[in-house]
Amino acid sequence: MKPKILVLNCFVKGWNILKALADDGFEVNGGDYRSDAPGLFSNRIKDRSKNLIYPNPKIDEKAFVSAVIEHITREKFDILLPVNAAEMMALAHHHDQISKHTLFPFENYYKLLLLHDKKYFFELLSGNIDGQYLPRTFSIGDQTPPVHDIIRRAQIEPLPPHQPMEDFKSVDHFINAYPGLLYPQVVKTRRATSSVGVFRVKNEDELRNACAILDGVDIIVQENLVGRGVGISSIRWDNPALTHHFGHKRVREFPISGGASTSREPWDTEDDPLEQSLTGLLDRLDWHGVVMFEFKEILAADNRYDYKFLESNPRFWGSVPLAIVNGVNFPVILCRAALGMEIPPVVNLLKNRARIIFSDTLSLVLNLFKGRRVAANLLDYFNFRHLYLDDIDLGDIPGTRHIFGRMFAEFFARLFK
Repeated sequence: MKPKILVLNCFVKGWNILKALADDGFEVNGGDYRSDAPGLFSNRIKDRSKNLIYPNPKIDEKAFVSAVIEHITREKFDILLPVNAAEMMALAHHHDQISKHTLFPFENYYKLLLLHDKKYFFELLSGNIDGQYLPRTFSIGDQTPPVHDIIRRAQIEPLPPHQPMEDFKSVDHFINAYPGLLYPQVVKTRRATSSVGVFRVKNEDELRNACAILDGVDIIVQENLVGRGVGISSIRWDNPALTHHFGHKRVREFPISGGASTSREPWDTEDDPLEQSLTGLLDRLDWHGVVMFEFKEILAADNRYDYKFLESNPRFWGSVPLAIVNGVNFPVILCRAALGMEIPPVVNLLKNRARIIFSDTLSLVLNLFKGRRVAANLLDYFNFRHLYLDDIDLGDIPGTRHIFGRMFAEFFARLFK
């Protein structure tokens, strides 16, 4: 009998994950709070009656968790696989209860929080990663337990090194302490995702305004880093013991001022000191699951590149289809590892590019309108060699048709906004 997997959040990323699992022989179903989510209509799903429409976890977390637990109890899924932060963190609160009914191949809530929360993440990095990779970062209005308390709750032994971040009670205290602060700076909530809750401020007034919008609490202020967005995705597991990495670089993103990637290419990070440092960090955390570390690639004066951490995502990330199409099939590796199944050799092809055609077209138009890297953007956009489209699959017309409907409406709404 095929193992059964329920994939939660079935828009473009979840749809691609669902298809990858089905193509590897798993029986798949989808769940989402949107009844028209494309993955719910994929032809890879054999019995759609086992799909789940659940309450939006950002609005009613308790009802969401109850609906999911009731569904997995009734339908007997082997693995529960949330692919977005809202679903994953809500369910991680109930890890023990969920584990009575199915496998939940993610860490406990507090270990996830160490990498999901930007303040905790940088405090952890400060004790484990070379300082050259760390941007100057401050905290304003911290109302959470100290990082060492979270580490203990995460049950990490021995206690990994860490360094508390410089924290200020209010934006006024911060400005008074750093009157000569150079702008621009980036202001964001500690648990911002997909550039939501992120502001690039150019002066003191904008800094105060951004902090006011974010209610003045649990805020990160970070030096503005100019460069290309890059990432290293990882999976680590025990029994079977495995660690795999995949690097990618952004070509375009939306919003173009800094948002989710829309066009990406592989990046060879094998034997890179940065990748080796991440392996050491994951070992010290005794990590089990997937995670993506995001950086800025900054051109230094001697024509080499420096890398600075931005954040980590201890969940599936938006560019995971690029890794899948290059042979590093993170969803399949994770589910096979969780089930104790054989994992075939992983060969990183390092040749295929990927894009979301609708949002990437919008990004291209806006980049051309602003005169940004016109020739380079046009050459990349019209290069169709070794190109995978995240949002079009002629082998799955039902899913593609539903993506078209949502994407067209969003494309024209944003284009003429």
